[in-house]
Amino acid sequence: MHRTLSVYVAGQIVPPFLVGLFAFTLVFLAGRIVRLVELVVSRGASAGQITKLFALILPTLLETTLPMAFLLGILYGCGRLTRDNETLALKACGVGPFHFLIPVGLVALAASLLTLGLSVFVRPAANLAVKQELYTIAQSRAGALLKEKVFNDVFPDVLIYVDRIVPPGNTFQGVLIVDQRDRNAENIIIGRVALLLSDPGSIGLRLYDGTVHERRKRRAGFSQTSFNVYNLHLELDPLLTPLTPGRRSPEDMSLPRLRDAIRSKAAQGADAVQEIMELQRRFAFPFAPLVFALLGIAIVLTPNRRPAGRSHGVASCLAWLFAYYALLSTGTAMAETGRIPPGLGPWLPNLLVGLISIYLFVRALKESPSRFRRRAGDLLRSLGRRLTPAREVPEK
Repeated sequence: MHRTLSVYVAGQIVPPFLVGLFAFTLVFLAGRIVRLVELVVSRGASAGQITKLFALILPTLLETTLPMAFLLGILYGCGRLTRDNETLALKACGVGPFHFLIPVGLVALAASLLTLGLSVFVRPAANLAVKQELYTIAQSRAGALLKEKVFNDVFPDVLIYVDRIVPPGNTFQGVLIVDQRDRNAENIIIGRVALLLSDPGSIGLRLYDGTVHERRKRRAGFSQTSFNVYNLHLELDPLLTPLTPGRRSPEDMSLPRLRDAIRSKAAQGADAVQEIMELQRRFAFPFAPLVFALLGIAIVLTPNRRPAGRSHGVASCLAWLFAYYALLSTGTAMAETGRIPPGLGPWLPNLLVGLISIYLFVRALKESPSRFRRRAGDLLRSLGRRLTPAREVPEK
């Protein structure tokens, strides 16, 4: 009987879980589509490159949407059992909340292990590959983005005017460059010929036979310098910043490299808050499905005086997800400001939601309406009475 029950309950969770996974991933992906379309229009990326970027972005999205979809699967799938009074019939047969922990826990464990693999191994490598691919696109298309007889603002704080582009497009004649990257000075560079240099990790222009006019903000006039060869290093926009081993962010590091970075900074006495938080996040976030498993069972099996509709599971899922990510943002902010240890920040939502889940589960075991819900309802009603202005009774 228990095996049949486990298969039946798991079968109620998996379909809404898959639907939720698709829906949540599509919603998160919609925000990235705009930036990818911009790459096609402004950077001239090919369809193959865009497809590759989509594939590399998916692991980051799935790491977030897997726990979300799992909670939806529990609240919607097991909520149907409550709406159809099947849980009441099971209780009459001696099946209690602990019996639901086995099938739900197995599905939660599978979601947790999959999230752990994405968080620890797949997502850091995918993030690094995305940035490398974006830089490759920008690097290969930089020459094609420069137009003749107009000021081109392809590179931040640098304007480039080209009188003539010599095929195949990497050589330019009559070049004028306004370099405003130095906040204390402005350089105007004029060159007869310029050659686009594109190497792994860098991009720039090599100008021949020209002059550099430098104007300091606190000094009147210009200083002029002539040159035969002048190398100008160019920087792409922040999204496409070249990646070097020393400039990798913690999100792009592998697990051994992240631990080495923490030990290295600790030995130097430097701040390693971001690295510690990223390390703990890779293990805290995959733990969320296990917390959601207990939370979902407790919510579904807690007796409720009012029958819940089909939309109740979706609304409850969104409310708890909002609370979870609000706690995650709070924990991150408190860890960054030093109010709590950096390793505790990513675990804060699991700890608080876990305690609430245990409380609700104990209430479900006692088969009585949750005091938590009653107190929350009483608080909202009292606030509503205070905020609603009293109506004046007209005098007769």
